[in-house]
Amino acid sequence: MLTEPLVLIVYGATGFTGQLVAAYLDAHPELRGKPWAIAGRTQSKLAKLSAKLGGRPETICVDLEDTDAVITMVSRATVILNCAGPYSVNNGAALLGACAQLGVHYSDLAGEGFWQAEMIEAFHDIAIGSGAKVILGGGVDSIPSDLGALMAAEALPSAPNESVQLRGVYTRYTGSFSGGTLNSGKATGSAKKSGRYTDMMEANPYILAPGVIGVETKTPRTADGMAPDFKWTFDSTYGAVSKFFMAPINARVVRRSLTLRNEHQNISYSECAAVGMWLRIAAMWVSRGFGYFLGEPIKFKPKSGEGPPSWLLRDGGFEMEVTARTNKKVARTRIVGQGDPGYGATSKMLAELGLCLAHDDHSKSFHRAGVLTPSTGLGHVLVLRLSHAQDGGFMQFHTTPPKAN
Repeated sequence: MLTEPLVLIVYGATGFTGQLVAAYLDAHPELRGKPWAIAGRTQSKLAKLSAKLGGRPETICVDLEDTDAVITMVSRATVILNCAGPYSVNNGAALLGACAQLGVHYSDLAGEGFWQAEMIEAFHDIAIGSGAKVILGGGVDSIPSDLGALMAAEALPSAPNESVQLRGVYTRYTGSFSGGTLNSGKATGSAKKSGRYTDMMEANPYILAPGVIGVETKTPRTADGMAPDFKWTFDSTYGAVSKFFMAPINARVVRRSLTLRNEHQNISYSECAAVGMWLRIAAMWVSRGFGYFLGEPIKFKPKSGEGPPSWLLRDGGFEMEVTARTNKKVARTRIVGQGDPGYGATSKMLAELGLCLAHDDHSKSFHRAGVLTPSTGLGHVLVLRLSHAQDGGFMQFHTTPPKAN
């Protein structure tokens, strides 16, 4: 193994999402001529991927069960991006923990809330001591929700201790899923069977803020922040709204942000989807003949390493709006992104987050170190970077001035 310092390492680079992240970074002007690496468990796959990439990044073959090898790898990097999920199954704690101990910045795409809670308990204080920023939710879950909540709340002037309700509503989420998504679901199911993830944990809105009692503890809600009996309702702005499958993950990350900013006693967060979102997904799939017209059908039972077809990675997209409301005023932030949300867009978000950690001045963020979130670890520095990515064609953030409620 070489010893040259590296700007960034993508672990799990040969998986479906990892390859997208690596390809995006390979073409990124900020990494041109700079040392970075792809890593994983199988050298032959890494070598094959590196040969495809114009920058020929270094390859590092490391099994996360090998503690010494993990420490050696992490010691060389400024930033580690981990794409090797499910993280609770693939010993993601070894990589995250090494970063926390050695002061190396880290992010991943974990949607396993119980595993994220374990990482907070085990490594938050350690990361504070080392200076590492460990950023949870580095993809579509939960960058749009977390940054949108920050911007909407900041746009709404409120008196001290005034109650503020934040609500995120997804109006577009045109994409598909991969074998990794299904594996993460299986990992969560296994954790429930083993008792590692209990019903009480699943119902706790502050699972990512251990020991915290906030405004949503006082008024019982589910993980997504909606009422316990919520299935759908009519909304004067969005029409009919229903549950959203990513909302429990996103809402918990946002609540961790509120807790880290000491805003959890006055600010609540909920998330759902407009029924129109589901119609837009169906319309895109049908208009392309589920991909059969294009020679790339959607795989509804993808295997590990398989994901959405190239046309969906390219033509998919997402849009959400976060509303901040008091008794008197309301403000809104709209976030729009291009590409299949869970893969085409997520891979770019994670890559840009990694470059933000490596290259941008984020010293004035809400927190210097710890197990953090996109808004508390990077905040407006990340908003600016994402807004400029791909010459402004990837993501846009629009905040409207507050109006009378």
